[in-house]
Amino acid sequence: MRCCICHSENHSFHIETGPMMVDVNKDRNYRFLLCNHCDSVFLENPIDEQDLSAFYSDYYLPYRGEKAWGKYAGIVRRQDHLLNLKKFNLVAKHLYLKNQPQVKILDIGCGKPDFLYEFKQQTNAECFGIDFKSAQWDNPKYAGINLSEESVGQFNSTERFDVITAWHYLEHDYDPVLTINKCYEHLKPGGLVIIEVPMYQGLLAKIQKKYWQGWHTPRHINLFSFKSWDFLFPKSKWKIVDHQKYGTLDPFILWWLGKAEKNNIIWNTDFDQHFFTLALLKCLTWPLFVLEKYIPLGIQTVIVEKK
Repeated sequence: MRCCICHSENHSFHIETGPMMVDVNKDRNYRFLLCNHCDSVFLENPIDEQDLSAFYSDYYLPYRGEKAWGKYAGIVRRQDHLLNLKKFNLVAKHLYLKNQPQVKILDIGCGKPDFLYEFKQQTNAECFGIDFKSAQWDNPKYAGINLSEESVGQFNSTERFDVITAWHYLEHDYDPVLTINKCYEHLKPGGLVIIEVPMYQGLLAKIQKKYWQGWHTPRHINLFSFKSWDFLFPKSKWKIVDHQKYGTLDPFILWWLGKAEKNNIIWNTDFDQHFFTLALLKCLTWPLFVLEKYIPLGIQTVIVEKK
């Protein structure tokens, strides 16, 4: 079996986990292997791509979003807005949006496309999003966004983009090299790719072990090391502008979801009953999570420019 990042066959066992964020088919285990060449981690026994839809049902928590939190939906909606604003500010910082009259942006794995909605609210950009499954795309507020239900491999648009983002998508990808090549094909010269993913080399994965939600089996296929990016983005075609060992997503969320997994939470239920516990834990643990820029906890971001 080869690592799909560097194609090395030199690997060793890393960790075994169970199915995460599901209430059915809990009896199957999944093994992650560590590539001894690029330090990437990948599933030894992923499920077939055509069987994935069962793990992305309407009850999948990221798809449910604020609706899962009942009477606290307004608070969650506010937090989602702040998260998408952080994403916008990161893109704006590297794109210098104020000096660009018209920006084209593609978000890969856009899910419920609230980030693109925020981006369009803040700019006059042309916004595009693709995902293998639509998630509440019939909401009228998304009417001005170009959304396409297809995989990256199927994406054959003639558009060329100033920036392509992938917020917690690439770890779901069965062929990340193909995706990066597609990004190169669809970027303008000097265009940017901004990728945020879980980081298995962070402190939280070491503490929570098999319950760390960054494994998110069987949905997560590959997890990337600090070295992975040098293999995914060869210097002949790309320039790594920045590599941050933190991201826009609060690593507390992955920690809390892992804690919930360990406690056998019922995922197909209303989450308002858990809100106060979550809020209390957030208050108690904030001294640790506020240090994420200095202590790698579980998220990383890479910003890369097409040469």
